[in-house]
Amino acid sequence: MKLLVTVDSVEGDLANLLLRREDDERPLGVFPLASLPDGVAAGDILSLHFEAEPEETEAARKRVAEIRKRLLSRR
Repeated sequence: MKLLVTVDSVEGDLANLLLRREDDERPLGVFPLASLPDGVAAGDILSLHFEAEPEETEAARKRVAEIRKRLLSRR
C-alpha cells in the first residue's frame, strides 16, 4: 500500500503534512524540512515509506522494562 502526503504549508523550517485518503486529507503532523526532500513546497505530494527498525524497537522495549521494574519496586 502506497501512502501519500500533501505538504499543506511550510513555515520557517517546518512543514505541515496531510495524510491523503481516498476522499479527504487528514492532518499528519509537523515535520522538519530537513527530513523532507530538498526544495519541497506547499502543494507538493510526497510518498511515505516505513521501514522496520528492530534495533530501535529492542532498545525501546528494554527502556520500558527498566522503567516498569523501577516503578513496581517502589510499591
